[in-house]
Amino acid sequence: MSDSTTPRALVTGGNGNLGQAVAHLLMDAGYEVHVTVLDPQTRASFAYGLIQGGLAVHTGDLSLEADVKRIFAEVGSPLAALVATVGGFHGGLFEQVDESIIDFQYRLNLKSAILTLRHAHAALAANPGGAAAVLVANRPALSSGAGTAVTSAMKAGIVSLVKSVAEEWKDSGITVNAIAPGIMDTPENRRAMPDADPAKWPTTPQVAAVIEFLLSSEGAIVSGATVPVFGQS
Repeated sequence: MSDSTTPRALVTGGNGNLGQAVAHLLMDAGYEVHVTVLDPQTRASFAYGLIQGGLAVHTGDLSLEADVKRIFAEVGSPLAALVATVGGFHGGLFEQVDESIIDFQYRLNLKSAILTLRHAHAALAANPGGAAAVLVANRPALSSGAGTAVTSAMKAGIVSLVKSVAEEWKDSGITVNAIAPGIMDTPENRRAMPDADPAKWPTTPQVAAVIEFLLSSEGAIVSGATVPVFGQS
C-alpha cells in the first residue's frame, strides 16, 4: 500500500506495449503502480515480468462494471494518476463491418474507458493536491482515415468524453486529457508494415513521456485536451 508520500497510479492494459512503457516510466518516477490485464490467462502469459518489476497486477474485463468496481477496491484510494490504455484497432472496409465488430469495438475502446474513468472519480478526488487521468484516442479520431471508421468513431468518443468530464471535474482538482498517437513503433506494427519506415513513428517510451507530462504538476494547466502524438509520420 502507499504511504503518505508515495503517489498511487493505475495503468489499465498493463500488458500492452504502451501500457508497459507507461507503467515502468511511472514506477521509475516514484509512483506505486498498479496495472490491469484481462484475465488469469493473460496474467500468466504477460504479467510475470510486470510482477517481477515491482508492479501490482489486477485481472478484469473493464467493459464489465462489476470488474471495474472490484479492481478499484483492490487498488485502493487515493489515486494520483489514471492512465487508461485498454483498446484495440479494427481495420477494413466499412461496408464489411458487422454487428459483432461494432459491439466489440465499443466495449473495448469506449465503454471500458467510460466505466474506468467514472469509477476512478472518488479515488482521484481524494488525492491531496489534485490528480490526473489520461485516456487514449487515435490519429484518425482527429482527422480522417479510410478503413478505420468503427474504431475511430469510438476514439472520437474519447475526445468528446475528456472535454466534458474535464469541465465537470475541474473543481475537484482533477485534470482529464487524452493522447492521440499515430502508428507507434512496436514489434507488431513493424511486422504488419514491413515496407514502412519505423523511424518516423513515435516509440512507446516517447508516447509514455507525453502521458507522464500530462500527469505531472507542470501538466496540471492542461485539461480537456487531446494531444497529437504522431512522430514524423
